[in-house]
Amino acid sequence: MRERARNLNTMNGIFQAIAREAALAAEHLAIGISALGKCNYAQQSYYYQSFFALSLGFERCAKISLLIDYALEHNGSFPSNKIFRQYGHNIRNLLELTDVIAERRNFRQRLPKSSIHNAIVDVLTNFATNITRYYNIEFVTGDPNIIQRKDAVEDWFEKVITPIINTHRSPRQRQRHEHNAQLANDLSEPIALVRHYAEDGNELNTPYKASLQTAIDNFAIPYSRMYVMQIARFIGNTLSELGDESMRCQLNTIPCLSEFFAIFNNPDAYFKRRKTWSIYGG
Repeated sequence: MRERARNLNTMNGIFQAIAREAALAAEHLAIGISALGKCNYAQQSYYYQSFFALSLGFERCAKISLLIDYALEHNGSFPSNKIFRQYGHNIRNLLELTDVIAERRNFRQRLPKSSIHNAIVDVLTNFATNITRYYNIEFVTGDPNIIQRKDAVEDWFEKVITPIINTHRSPRQRQRHEHNAQLANDLSEPIALVRHYAEDGNELNTPYKASLQTAIDNFAIPYSRMYVMQIARFIGNTLSELGDESMRCQLNTIPCLSEFFAIFNNPDAYFKRRKTWSIYGG
């Protein structure tokens, strides 16, 4: 009787631990996506907030997928901590392993792999593995390896925002952005003093440059959110289907995961439109 009670307590503890981890991972994706919608050259801390949350969210989501897949393959047993720690923090590797699970189990969705999706994963991988996370401190302290690296915001602007602009902005939209920037410049240049820096480090020292950069940032936000959400939709679907498979196999240590990731199961138009996200609504 005591052994049965002890096993039941262990099962309940595992169930709660996985539920807590799933909630943490899903909400961090939501936090990161919400911060991404606020990013601009004048408030660059939102970029870092987004990178921290997204890299943590994607890493933990992928690791939960690996954990549950292992349990399904081993009659409910989980890998040892020593084995699991070997997965590390490489977002690309973790997402690729999750994609292997989705393919092997014939799940509905696969990891999107356009050039922009790949760039997003590259930037987050560099951030998660500390290649760019401490760039600013390393720059100040004279790390000799800094010459081979870029700040994470510059990395994102070059690899993600610029391709989005080149892919999705029409010549007519570009002309409108430039026209509006020139109007702002004509109206304010005699009285305005502009001293800012774009995400790529270039100085914004005229109203024209600042206005044009604002237009670029605002145009890119819905698309960058959409591309990130498409990756989140894949990982959320994978976890939901793993949870469903666990229920069919009567693995009582695995909670229903679809409730944590339901907000990511939406069409692209909704991803582009909605600005704030949380698994708790609101």
